[in-house]
Amino acid sequence: MKKRFFAPIVIGFLLFSFCKTSSSSVVNGDLVISWNLITINATKKAGLNSNLATRIDAIEAIAVYDAVNSIKNYGTPYHISVNVSGKASAQAAAVQAAYTVLSHYFPDQKVFLDSALTSSISQIKEDGISNGQSIGSAAANDIIALRANDGSNPNMNYTSPSNTGVGVYCATPPAFAPGINQQWANLKPFLLTESKQFRPAAPPSVGSADYNTALAMVKDLGSATSTSRTSEQTHIGQFYKQDVELTVNEVARLLAQSNKSTLEETALVFALTDIAEADARIAVWDAKYFYLFWRPVTALNANADGSVGNNYADWSPLISTPTHPCYPSGHTATVTAGFEVLKKFYGDNNTLTLHTTTAGEDARIIKSLSIGEAENADSRIYVGVHFTFDNTASHKIGQQVANFVLANGPKKR
Repeated sequence: MKKRFFAPIVIGFLLFSFCKTSSSSVVNGDLVISWNLITINATKKAGLNSNLATRIDAIEAIAVYDAVNSIKNYGTPYHISVNVSGKASAQAAAVQAAYTVLSHYFPDQKVFLDSALTSSISQIKEDGISNGQSIGSAAANDIIALRANDGSNPNMNYTSPSNTGVGVYCATPPAFAPGINQQWANLKPFLLTESKQFRPAAPPSVGSADYNTALAMVKDLGSATSTSRTSEQTHIGQFYKQDVELTVNEVARLLAQSNKSTLEETALVFALTDIAEADARIAVWDAKYFYLFWRPVTALNANADGSVGNNYADWSPLISTPTHPCYPSGHTATVTAGFEVLKKFYGDNNTLTLHTTTAGEDARIIKSLSIGEAENADSRIYVGVHFTFDNTASHKIGQQVANFVLANGPKKR
């Protein structure tokens, strides 16, 4: 079921606005939800890709959780429990924690962030606002310091040889740019013990039955000129094309709002969800640069020795191929990790109307998180940038990461 939605409005909303709560007072987790969206907006306004953005998302969510938990003392801290003396507003702590993180990483957005801070604080009708803000700042500065040397800088991109051989990743059209964020393979995880903790087995060998089946599927359904792909499949492919953390965090906001989650639960849910997203991407990037497996666009234009001499004229995907190795899929692992965490709090069967930044696409209604996971994974086949075995491995990674985060991350006492 689809509902008409105008993408330009979505884009403007994502870049320049934030959730507005009641002008008289805020309830439940409203301010945590609002500042999650402000965080997403800030990362996109800054032009961060999904790797860089999910790192910031997780840092902000951890700061908010540790700030709220320091006052409410309802769960185990991620890293710090700030000493509380006297009355302290947990809502103010959440707002200030988010603001402190974002103003640190995006100083050029200070005018907007200052305005959002003032608006949010003005809606709080409880005592101890100033004390709460001090606690929020302390929690934020703690996680900022903890992640200061996590390996995210300097950025390192992978420049592949011009003729890499059969099955080996090389730069893809149209830009033939180096593979992005090679350093993410060694980034310090937020909760995983190491980036290779859930490294999958190798992809099928080129020429094997499993490989040939997957190659034939993406060749047929993912071609720019496919006559087999249905209009619904094309819609799914284009709808989920957006940066994947937008999908996960929108679902988290919708579920927290519809379930009227408390401030404490909302802070915990976003912390665990965004940690799972971030660690899933670290795990995937480890595997991508370990296996260096080629993309469909290379495989379907390659000569017998793996070289491409036809100027990529034989086959083109529906969308441009992302500039990093193929196996496994970052889209699939990220959504699976985030959605599996959300299932633990809100269940699987939720009817949700999702939106996209892809111009010209409708909103999309899903009846369960599992359906969303499956559609997101299938979308990468429909647009011609992944093989089915990429999705199979990534779905497992996402589940493993989510389970590990739920078992080892912050939790209710």
